[in-house]
Amino acid sequence: MINEYRNAIRDHINRNIQQGKLNNLVVWDVQSDEAKDPTLLSFRIYGTRQHVDVIQVACGVNGIWEKLPEKRIAVPLIIDVLRLRNEYVL
Repeated sequence: MINEYRNAIRDHINRNIQQGKLNNLVVWDVQSDEAKDPTLLSFRIYGTRQHVDVIQVACGVNGIWEKLPEKRIAVPLIIDVLRLRNEYVL
């Protein structure tokens, strides 16, 4: 189930970028302190450290041990994250 959830997050991001619907995403420039701590990036974007998996998918990394690339990323809005989490994880 977790893989389907992560794939759905990736698909959501890619679909919105391809359709030019950036208003359906949060666009963020990853800073050096955030690159070392994906939980910090989750906190800054979503107000909670709970959504590290979304950050990892958006950055293209496989685990929390990997440094995030310092580049511009796009992540789903919190409402879409919660919807997909309820659909695939719960």
